[in-house]
Amino acid sequence: MPAVVYINCSSSPFIDDIMRRRKLYETRTKRTLDAVVGRSVFLADSGRRGGSVVLCSARFGEPIEVRSRELWETLRPVHRVPVGDPYDWTDKTRVKWLYPVLDVAPVPVPFHPPEGHRYGYTWMEYDN
Repeated sequence: MPAVVYINCSSSPFIDDIMRRRKLYETRTKRTLDAVVGRSVFLADSGRRGGSVVLCSARFGEPIEVRSRELWETLRPVHRVPVGDPYDWTDKTRVKWLYPVLDVAPVPVPFHPPEGHRYGYTWMEYDN
């Protein structure tokens, strides 16, 4: 099974926007997705009650480094983080990493991912 990347959608429908090709970049405050860049992974909505749900697969490209609020605002139409969202730029933000989301495909039947080797809250690896 490919790795599963967790995206918390409790504040905004990020995976829905990814599947509709509205959200073209996944944002992170650290380079936590570097290990899965270029690989096919599952994307799981981790903000659901009852556990995470895998909704689609995708690949991530090399991230763009954003070090200013101005650039963040310019890129808002492609990262889709709403103003005031917990993942929005704040006065304390110094850098954001925007990973291009590529080759998005819905899974035929959404499922709860099994337990695997966790890398924090960001992603999980599985032995084949």
